[in-house]
Amino acid sequence: MDEAGINDDRDMLQEIRMVLRTHRVPGMADDVPTPAQVLRMATAGGAKTTAFGDSIGALEVGRGADLVLIDWNQVSYPYLDAETPLLDAVLQRAKTSGVRTVVCDSEVIYSDGKFANVDRDAALRALYEDLQKALSDDEVERRRLSKALLPHVKAFYAGYFDPEQHQPFYRPSSRR
Repeated sequence: MDEAGINDDRDMLQEIRMVLRTHRVPGMADDVPTPAQVLRMATAGGAKTTAFGDSIGALEVGRGADLVLIDWNQVSYPYLDAETPLLDAVLQRAKTSGVRTVVCDSEVIYSDGKFANVDRDAALRALYEDLQKALSDDEVERRRLSKALLPHVKAFYAGYFDPEQHQPFYRPSSRR
């Protein structure tokens, strides 16, 4: 996951759940994305948005093998109905705290709560120390510029659409 998405926690499992839930509509209609379709969006679909689309995104010979192993007990405990499809259970219930192993391009990079090639404590300490420093002149100028531009951006988009005429794509899931 190369970007924070809508949330800034880089939790791909949460992003998947959000997609599943925001597309639900009241009733029994089944014209919303299925868990399999959402997983495909997150894997093969996500890969296609990168320059590596032909070499990642699917478990196939010749492609980089990326795997995430999740603790099944964390997904299924204390109860999971035997008729619940496996994919539904994982996408709806798995949490990042249940991730046990991550393999990228056939290399284990995370296992049993530890990154293989990163000293987490040292990295956090370095980040903390770096963020304690005063802002550079360039950073101060960028902040000032962004604050000065905001009213102009708001003015540009004022009246961009008429809220009275705007119809959200998923009307049943939206609020007026």
